[in-house]
Amino acid sequence: MKLNSSITLWGVYSVWRRNAKVYQNTWLVNLLPPILEPLIYLVAFGYGLTPLVGEITYGGRTISYLEFLAPGMIAIGILNQSYYEGAYNSFIRLKFQKIWQALLTAPLTFTEVFLGEWLWAATRGLIAGLVTAIIVCFWGLYSSWHLLLSLPLICLGCLVFAAMGLLTAGIVRKVDQLNVPTFLLLVPMFTICGTYFPRNTLPPILEKVATVLPLAAFVDLLRWPFSLPEWWLAALIWLLLLMGGCIWLAWKQIYPQLFR
Repeated sequence: MKLNSSITLWGVYSVWRRNAKVYQNTWLVNLLPPILEPLIYLVAFGYGLTPLVGEITYGGRTISYLEFLAPGMIAIGILNQSYYEGAYNSFIRLKFQKIWQALLTAPLTFTEVFLGEWLWAATRGLIAGLVTAIIVCFWGLYSSWHLLLSLPLICLGCLVFAAMGLLTAGIVRKVDQLNVPTFLLLVPMFTICGTYFPRNTLPPILEKVATVLPLAAFVDLLRWPFSLPEWWLAALIWLLLLMGGCIWLAWKQIYPQLFR
């Protein structure tokens, strides 16, 4: 196994392509959850609560509840797929299937395998986010032009949550431990980060906690067509710093498990 940290694009692509080929063999089963989950939320909450909520004021602008909800559902699709691919599937490939170890017997370095895994997890999130976004655009809740301009932001979100997933895969030692960040981090982000309702309706302390969570910054930035938050630059920097910190810590956690 190679110990050095040299990087080639072909090496990274080879790892990414290996995971993509496995995904391709079961594409229908893999594609249905990222399509259905956010759409079920969109239909259930959108049509269930719109008659009760009607329109809401967001960033000084009045929009329908469905318009408010749509970017949140895009963000949830990205978060789910990027994080779980990075956390659960990477953990399985590392600990049980020993795919990482097998790849390192090829002319690949650890860094190439690591980056290939990270980019593949981000790709899973990108697929989910784009599928959801395209359906939302056909629904008339988000314009195709706004979606095109949002692509760099969507890619950033995929990379951030994939990095968080890889960090989780590096920290946990048993598969059951993957449930801990799910219920202590992901579920709170789903519910209080402004996906289903504006955060300013929360108690002040809880609102501050929610605003610090990365999904809050991501959702706020995705809603830029309706209202760009005043602190958008700080939110963008926060996501970039979080991505860098998580991917560095993930590298530090996983490397010693393969090279003792």
